[in-house]
Amino acid sequence: TKVTTVSGNVLTYEPLHSKPEELGKEVCPLSFDKGKRMKRKTLINHLHPEYWEQLSDKGYYFCPDPNCSVIYFNNELNLFFGKMDVKSKVMHKIPINTPYRIACYCKGVLEKTVLDELLVKQCCDSLNDIKEYTKANTGKDCIITNPTGRCCGSEIKKIIDWAKEQRKDISAPLLEEAVSCCTTIEENAKPAEQQLKFD
Repeated sequence: TKVTTVSGNVLTYEPLHSKPEELGKEVCPLSFDKGKRMKRKTLINHLHPEYWEQLSDKGYYFCPDPNCSVIYFNNELNLFFGKMDVKSKVMHKIPINTPYRIACYCKGVLEKTVLDELLVKQCCDSLNDIKEYTKANTGKDCIITNPTGRCCGSEIKKIIDWAKEQRKDISAPLLEEAVSCCTTIEENAKPAEQQLKFD
């Protein structure tokens, strides 16, 4: 299947689902996945200004398929938005463990910070731990900051599950070495901090 975006780019994709008999207004025309309804104020924060006049609170959806190149679509108006039309990094369309992938938009937390807690420091095993140590998933502006207009909690849970799988492949000595390295750096920094305080 293929669609042409508002900027003239042609997007193609081999969908995992067969094409439905009737393509409803909420179904992505490329992936055939049911989209998530979008509000205008979310779209304004993530689309380039040249598209703002075409936006409304009705008929716009986010495609949840992580491999589909369509980010937003409006089947009624035949408007499709790809990565080039969006000014934000959309973590839902980027593979886990990609540099500068975002974990929490509200608090400005990168996925790397979450993975450091899970894989290097190994101090976190749950969403509550991640909230405490990184402040991710503690914001309240998701409808504006997150490109999906929704909470990042479900995506952070995916990061946690991914990291738990990686732990099985990391040998215990390697983990001890990584943690001891962090401890050494922190211990070496303490005398300098104390000296600054008392000089």
